[in-house]
Amino acid sequence: MKKLIKRLIILGIILGILVVGAFFGINEYLMPAYVEANELILPDVVGLNKDEAIRKLKALKLSPIEVGPRYDSRYEVDEVIFQKPYAGTKVKENRRVYIHISGGEPLVKMPQLVGKTNRDASIKLKRIGLFVRDLKEVRSELPRGVIVEQEFPFEYELEKGDSVNLKISIGPQLGMVRVPELIPRSEKEAVKILHRLRLKMGTRTYRASPSLLPNTVISQTPAPNSLLSIGDSVNVIISKRSR
Repeated sequence: MKKLIKRLIILGIILGILVVGAFFGINEYLMPAYVEANELILPDVVGLNKDEAIRKLKALKLSPIEVGPRYDSRYEVDEVIFQKPYAGTKVKENRRVYIHISGGEPLVKMPQLVGKTNRDASIKLKRIGLFVRDLKEVRSELPRGVIVEQEFPFEYELEKGDSVNLKISIGPQLGMVRVPELIPRSEKEAVKILHRLRLKMGTRTYRASPSLLPNTVISQTPAPNSLLSIGDSVNVIISKRSR
């Protein structure tokens, strides 16, 4: 009996050693090997074109996510300027990788140049990275040397380095005046404005308008800023009360 108990004890010890050894082997060798097989080192895709970066990440079974565009003059349009997680990070397959895409040079807004001198207009444009491509001289009621027209409207977005066309006044032609904006003045006020400029109110057509007060100018011919000879007429359409 004693021998049997002794053998059972020895067998138990051997089994215990085997279990501990198996646990140690799985924990230290098998599991790390399994985990590491699904991990990889994230490559550096900053500076690559976005299409190339996406192909590279997908080939590694990662999920690239585009962010942007972000304007950065150090990178060309569609180049990757930032990635997260960072290059060199250990990641698993199917991990999302956020890549921020460059929009190139930041856009600038066209300033208001009408009424400015040629010198002031050139300085304003140069300060924001724009240039004058063509400066055309035109007759205008504005003083000589003043900008009377710009190619792009105020706050129109342009790329740095773009150039614009401007028109500059060489003074008025004798006997010419520029047509004022009469919309949405009252009929009485429009007559006074034209009289000050030595122009006349021409044909008056009345049209029902539910949204405007009666006797409001809703259209005019010629259009505002057209040049007319002194004494010429401006035809208008005027609102009347709806029935």
